[in-house]
Amino acid sequence: MTVVSRRLIKPYPGKTDIVMSRVKRFSDIAVEGGAKSRISKAVGGEMNGTIMLTNVYPSLTEATKSFESYMKNPKMVELMKERENDQSADLIGPEVFRTVYGAPSPDHNVIYLREYEINRNSVPEALEIFAEANEEFKNEDAKLLALLPLIADKMNSLYAIYYFSSISSMGEIVERIGLSENFQRLVNKGNKIGTLTSSNIFVSV
Repeated sequence: MTVVSRRLIKPYPGKTDIVMSRVKRFSDIAVEGGAKSRISKAVGGEMNGTIMLTNVYPSLTEATKSFESYMKNPKMVELMKERENDQSADLIGPEVFRTVYGAPSPDHNVIYLREYEINRNSVPEALEIFAEANEEFKNEDAKLLALLPLIADKMNSLYAIYYFSSISSMGEIVERIGLSENFQRLVNKGNKIGTLTSSNIFVSV
């Protein structure tokens, strides 16, 4: 099981540069604390303009140890004081998730993030669908990841994450594979056990 923590940062108008600078500093501090960190920005969907910082850990134990470590880091203390004295964004998180299918891909620049509302009793069936979907993508420059929340506002969510190398390759692969009859059959199976509630595209920065 891999653990992923996520912070969503929505900059105030005119504050994007300040926010991005702080997020990059935060990311560097998290890496010092043992995380594999990634910064991306939403370019499509309701989160458009939102910055997403994700930190990845091999286990929950390592995640909590890292959190304790970097929160005591003097550079983090200074950064938190800056944020307190000069608010520049709305922050959600950290939320914490666990992998239930696949693994995060640091080699792909585009994240196609789809959130489903699902009963936990239906998760095993959903993972069978993920395995079938992965077969459709196995020969493509794409990866598939599924996450369940450990600490989040919406605990009845399942996140389906598709990784692509670029926006253009995402468009080509989704049109050729995602909209195919076989894949749409899987989508329809998924619609019987869960409800798609949002869809967003993030690009690494």
